[in-house]
Amino acid sequence: MVERMKARIKALPLWAYRALLITAAAIWGLGFSIGKGAISIVGATWFTAFRFLGATVVLAIILWSHVTAHLSRQVLAAGCVMGVASFLGFWSQFIGLQLTTPSKNAFLSACYCITVPFIWWVVARRRPDVRTIGAAIVCAVGIGFVSLNEDLSIGLGDGVSILSAFLYGGEIVTIALTMKNNDVLTTTVVQQLVAGVLALVIAMVSQPWPTAEELCSPAFLGPIAYVILGSAAFGAIAQNIAQKHIVPSEAGLLCSLESVFCAVFGALFFDEVMTLRMLFGFALIFAAIVVVQLHSGEPALPDEG
Repeated sequence: MVERMKARIKALPLWAYRALLITAAAIWGLGFSIGKGAISIVGATWFTAFRFLGATVVLAIILWSHVTAHLSRQVLAAGCVMGVASFLGFWSQFIGLQLTTPSKNAFLSACYCITVPFIWWVVARRRPDVRTIGAAIVCAVGIGFVSLNEDLSIGLGDGVSILSAFLYGGEIVTIALTMKNNDVLTTTVVQQLVAGVLALVIAMVSQPWPTAEELCSPAFLGPIAYVILGSAAFGAIAQNIAQKHIVPSEAGLLCSLESVFCAVFGALFFDEVMTLRMLFGFALIFAAIVVVQLHSGEPALPDEG
């Protein structure tokens, strides 16, 4: 059944892969607001561990026969590299989310779209053009409107969120380089497992263990279930499938829509207050992202057949 599903996925038109990433971005956007409450209960590191390990269990149950049939040293190596990159990106983002608002965290971490062309320059020796450099400057101005306090300092949560943008940029490029010649579903399971184990080890040695009361509370169970099933399990599969057919820059743009969805959901359902200054900063950041991604000039990925 999994093989038939993969064959159908390969036959999809390009717009379908774009729609898949947009759907994932909407799910991620809602996950920012929903997940913040759970992070406040167990902390960012434990939350990262539960997110990835929970997704590993869900995906392994669904895909067990497929994974055992396609697991190889090459797939294992690719999954490990992707898992480390994913852990660093998500862990830093969740730490930032714990310390700032969901919308600010979403927009600041979405600046990874600006970092992707520069990281791609280092990897593929493709120099960013003047438009990209100009967009990076506009993005920096937007970050200033969103994050700078009256004394021109940046809060810890905003700073960590900005750091996650660089780490996420590395993850986008890593997926593009390692996924093309590997089985998507099996590599994704390994990726989730490696990221979860890294988070678990760090949580066990550096954070207090969450209590049974905390783990069984509805305020934690509901959000973590949404994040595991939607943001992690579905989101990872959707991103990795789409990135086999969409160039990294366009994938980065579509993924960054999570910040827009987060702002919309936060205002509609979670009473998040946003000032005109923040909204202007959000607009500058997103405009810079759109300019960079739509004019990246990257070659299309090779046809996977």
